Amino acid sequence: WLQDSADNGRRLWQPEVSAYARGSLDGVHNFFVRARFAYRSYSSGDSFDGRGDRWTEPFVDRHWYDFDLKRYKAAYNGELSENNFTIRVGRQFVDWGASLALSETLYAVRPTLEIGKGFRIEGLAGITPDHTVDFDSSRDRYDEKTRRGFYGARVVFATETSDELYAYYLYSPDYYNNTLSRAPIVLTDVNFKTNSHYVGLGTTGSVDPNWVYQAELVGQFGTNMSDPLRGVQRRDAILAMAGRGQITYLFRDPNQTKLQLEILGASGDSDRLTATDTLGGNAPGTQDHSFQSLGFANTGLSFGGSLANLSSVRLGGSTHPFGDTGSISDLQVGVDGFVFNTIDSSAPIDEPTFRGKHFIGGEVDFYLNWRLTSDLAFNARYGVFLPGEAVLGRKSARHFVAAGFVLSF
Repeated sequence: WLQDSADNGRRLWQPEVSAYARGSLDGVHNFFVRARFAYRSYSSGDSFDGRGDRWTEPFVDRHWYDFDLKRYKAAYNGELSENNFTIRVGRQFVDWGASLALSETLYAVRPTLEIGKGFRIEGLAGITPDHTVDFDSSRDRYDEKTRRGFYGARVVFATETSDELYAYYLYSPDYYNNTLSRAPIVLTDVNFKTNSHYVGLGTTGSVDPNWVYQAELVGQFGTNMSDPLRGVQRRDAILAMAGRGQITYLFRDPNQTKLQLEILGASGDSDRLTATDTLGGNAPGTQDHSFQSLGFANTGLSFGGSLANLSSVRLGGSTHPFGDTGSISDLQVGVDGFVFNTIDSSAPIDEPTFRGKHFIGGEVDFYLNWRLTSDLAFNARYGVFLPGEAVLGRKSARHFVAAGFVLSF
């Protein structure tokens, strides 16, 4: 159950059955397939897209084959090598780097070349399947027929202490020739093409056994189409960026306590009317600075805004409060606090705001995970977002509540 930005309450009940199969032949040839059958049942009028209760698609959401050359040589030729080549082919989830540029399910081919213990090259060639939700929600069927390709490579260097430094390039062309708009006021065809190039630098690792860190900076380049509501569409250049930094302190106590600080940010564009859409998007003849991607960032359970023109500071922690105390030893509780601001006070985010004001609001999220038995788990989430001075409309708190049981056997 949640309250949206228009102060409407929405409720969803979703029963789901998942079935999967995993196979391995000598650790060389590996297979995985998973089917999910989930039914969405809304309260009357609460469906987000107006289509009401229905089964979610696709039913078979993962299926891939993986080959490992090093294990092949060891199993069949008795050869031992520090180098390796692996490849995974099929419908799979791709989490690229720190997730800012890409975190999505793709039909993909992912080769990886490992040279010694400290160097590897990861490749990617993939395309979004049906029912991928696009960042440009102004196009018709944006949540059903997205067709974005992803082609790139990530070069990783690992130190002797297992810290990693990496750099990547990722090209994302738009293959879907959709010219229809969701807005009925637009009667002409619209060109929605966005062709992006992402260049990223990042690092992960630890300072000592207690401090763990992750950081990434990514630039977005390429071209997109200008706003058709403000004249003839033009192909404009993109120059945007986003960054993420996170540090975690592990207490290494019996309660597995940890504290975490994360900073997120992405550029915005002051001549846009909407943050990520083509309609109301970039003004013709100007460079677009609004960061757009199919990536993921934690921007709160209730607020949940896109990264464009957003800065976020998150401080959180989690623990198992009962330690090794019998059946409740597997109970974990945690809390996250957020402060949200705009990067450019004159640029939009993905909900209406006052221009010239930075403070979007604050949020506190609570979560609980409890493995009741070896087969049964319970989880609960609660978040409350308190809008700030930059948010248009009512300033009342927005709540998000979720709870679920998972039975595995």
